[in-house]
Amino acid sequence: MTAIDRRQFLTLTGGTAALLALGSSRPDTSRAEVPTGTDQIKLQAWTSAGKPMPAKVFNQTFFLTLEDEPMPNPPRQVNSGVLWTTPPSVPFAIVFYLAVKGFGNVALYADNKGRGYTPADFPLNLNLACAESRIHRVRTAIAAWQQQGFQCPPAITEQLQQAEAYLQQAQAADSPKAMAALANESLREGLWAGESAVFAHAQHQINQRGHRPDFLFGCNFFRHPTAGADYDRRFKQLFNFATLPFYWRFFEPEAGKPNFAKTDEMVNWLESEGITPKGHPLVWFHEAGLPVWAKDKPYAELQDLLRQRVGEITGRYCDRIPYYDIINEAHDIDWANTLNFSAEQQREMTQLAALATIEGHPNAQRIINTCCQWAEYIARGPHQPPLQSAYQYLQTCLKTNIPFEIIGMQLYYPNQDMFEINRLLERFSQLGKPIHITELGVSSNTTRAENTPFPDPPGLWHGPWNENIQADWVEQFYTLCYSKSYIQAITWWDLADGGFWPHGGLLKSDFSAKLAYLRLNTLQKRWLALGA
Repeated sequence: MTAIDRRQFLTLTGGTAALLALGSSRPDTSRAEVPTGTDQIKLQAWTSAGKPMPAKVFNQTFFLTLEDEPMPNPPRQVNSGVLWTTPPSVPFAIVFYLAVKGFGNVALYADNKGRGYTPADFPLNLNLACAESRIHRVRTAIAAWQQQGFQCPPAITEQLQQAEAYLQQAQAADSPKAMAALANESLREGLWAGESAVFAHAQHQINQRGHRPDFLFGCNFFRHPTAGADYDRRFKQLFNFATLPFYWRFFEPEAGKPNFAKTDEMVNWLESEGITPKGHPLVWFHEAGLPVWAKDKPYAELQDLLRQRVGEITGRYCDRIPYYDIINEAHDIDWANTLNFSAEQQREMTQLAALATIEGHPNAQRIINTCCQWAEYIARGPHQPPLQSAYQYLQTCLKTNIPFEIIGMQLYYPNQDMFEINRLLERFSQLGKPIHITELGVSSNTTRAENTPFPDPPGLWHGPWNENIQADWVEQFYTLCYSKSYIQAITWWDLADGGFWPHGGLLKSDFSAKLAYLRLNTLQKRWLALGA
């Protein structure tokens, strides 16, 4: 086998899908009794119809530090729309997944206008708290942008005023049903206002900065050449950046016999078309990243094998492949740590990958690739030792002077609206490295998908997934990223349906264009014209 077989990879990544599926269910911890201990806090929530929040929804709620790091869930009891639990010892924020009628099912945040909560703030109505926090976050962001010359469109200001009016009515409501309905109206207006503000600000930034000739529009290139001429034609029309597969399990199924022929052919074609290649991944401790013959090797021997592998690949291609995801998902993600390495061992392997890459190719651009950026998995604790988020892992890499050039971030549909995605990107930019969005995808259909780890398309943004909604998401996300100088690349995953994400292609399975493909092509032409 000369490269990863798509069907085999999808089979192997089935475990990934189970944990990546957004809003993953937690054990039902409902209890009939109500705790009497004085150290418990009480949270209440209702559906938009005014019914007590079901336990399976409420159990997804968790706490954050004011630095946006999730905290392991303490013991809790949920019953009839009420959650009782022990509060953290420091001021904290709350994440709450709610179906907001008229917008979608997204993560909402309550942070007491940035101050965080303490036990004195409870009992707490989460519907009202989330609506209040949303308005405050959007107003704060707009105020900061206005100081930099951004003119907020009047329609957004009016939308925020409407959200505030609905919130005041909800606070004065005389029944849970009336309160929940009005809080939903406030949240809907606040969510739309936040996304509209982010989009308008991004467009303002693009108009100010102009065309970015070095921006990398990418996609994985796994189906070349077997998919044929139509695939290649569609690829080169939209992309100047291509991710090539180096999954160790398939690249070297037999020890000492790596298969370079397929990769050589890909690189040759990309060079002929002026498209920049990237290798992915050099080190990954998922099943797809470990050959059967290497899985039981002692730690030191595995290090030697990886050092040899990385050096051989990067030395062979040198400047022909300038970018590499040197290590993938090495931050306490269960499916990517099949050998049960400690955080320190993961750090050591990251350093090994960084040094071996540069020994093979001194000019290589090294990307440390991360996933699950909101780190919800930490809240599913407690874990001993505590799990680390992608952000904390990257901080450790920087503090221990691991040499790398670029932060890689995967952003498959994350159950977050564009305003919160913007907050996340701004947070990761504070680490001081350029960012590549290395993998992402959203669906264009709600039907069950075949030959994918995700049989049922997850998430709900603005409405059930269809081609229009996928295209809207693509337009907003690419505009947001293109507006940020620290984001240098976006790589879609996959070009056509039948890949990793259900109905996630920009093309249909017959390689005809979806609206998202056409919309992205229109954006590229519009931005190119800014440099004319």
